[in-house]
Amino acid sequence: MNDHIAFLDEWGNNGLDFTKPGVSTHFIVTAITLRKEQLSEAEAQLEAVRKHFFQTGPIKSAKVGSDDKRRILILKQLLTVPFQLFALVVDKRELRGEGFYYKGSFYKFLHGLADRELYRSFPNLELVADRHGDESFMQGFTQYIYNRHVPTLFNQASFRFVNSQASLLVQAADFVAGTLARCYDETVLSSERASLVQLLKPKLLTLKYWPDKFAPVVAQSLPDQAHYNAGLAELCVGLGQDFLHRKLASRSPQEVDQVTCLSYLLFHFRHVDPTRYISSRELIAHIEERRGSLPSLHYFQTRVIAPLRDAGVIIASSTKGYKIPSCEGDLYDFVNHSNTIIQPLLSRISKCRDRIRLATGGTIDLLDREEYANLKQLLADPSLT
Repeated sequence: MNDHIAFLDEWGNNGLDFTKPGVSTHFIVTAITLRKEQLSEAEAQLEAVRKHFFQTGPIKSAKVGSDDKRRILILKQLLTVPFQLFALVVDKRELRGEGFYYKGSFYKFLHGLADRELYRSFPNLELVADRHGDESFMQGFTQYIYNRHVPTLFNQASFRFVNSQASLLVQAADFVAGTLARCYDETVLSSERASLVQLLKPKLLTLKYWPDKFAPVVAQSLPDQAHYNAGLAELCVGLGQDFLHRKLASRSPQEVDQVTCLSYLLFHFRHVDPTRYISSRELIAHIEERRGSLPSLHYFQTRVIAPLRDAGVIIASSTKGYKIPSCEGDLYDFVNHSNTIIQPLLSRISKCRDRIRLATGGTIDLLDREEYANLKQLLADPSLT
């Protein structure tokens, strides 16, 4: 059954002549996602927010405009509502091809990027979008979504349009999209974008970019060079993005959890604070929000973090948690933390082996088996024991 529902709205326009006034540099699609059982509660809380801040009108980002003090007050109330956020931020300046100058092709491409990710995360999703354009365009767009993203008889995904005036959750999506525009679009960029991103961060399941390329941190100025190495950061982010590109279409529950975790680490690195470690608890809670069940710490360590590292993704860790490395110090944190685990284990194995050999007159050597050849070679170095 459709256990999740998402409400979409967008910010920006399809103009590509950036010399003209009013043409946005970015196009942003935002989805409010929640379980259907939470729908009534969410609508009741949003109605209270609407009455308090907008009186008889709808919740609308344009009504707040550049008044970031008021925007932050509204956002703090809005983000107490039980929903999560998905967002796609597209830099229109990178769009190439004549086709993008046609409104239909433009919207189909951009919604295709967003809807593909949402249906991947929630195969049985009911998707509700704000109505744009004339009726013939709407019918064609609906068919496009079904053909591309609702392909089998085995899921129960659905897609429909509503008028934003009739949907508080679409209005909330509008407000979040407008807030993200204040963080990314050159025409409305805010000096408070760091505060806005920090407020949105706990609710964001995914913040996806197109084109997907490394860029300096948006949320705050780059740290000093002692804590930030641009070349190393670009390498580590690139390796993480490579993994995401390979696994985004995966339906394996473990790989979906890996993508969820890595996406959160990359988002935090690029747009919140590249120097901060994120605790296991925070990452596990983020996975729980997407999958609806709480993974164990053992599962997280052995089925999420370990396979990511095995696949070549560089993730630093310490007693403070995990992060994408931003400097050499992060890498040494990982080595030092691993060393505190590896060295005692090797020492215990060596002591156990020696005692058994002594007690059996050398007839039993626990490391004589072929599969332990590397371990036996390591323990031949006296400095390790």
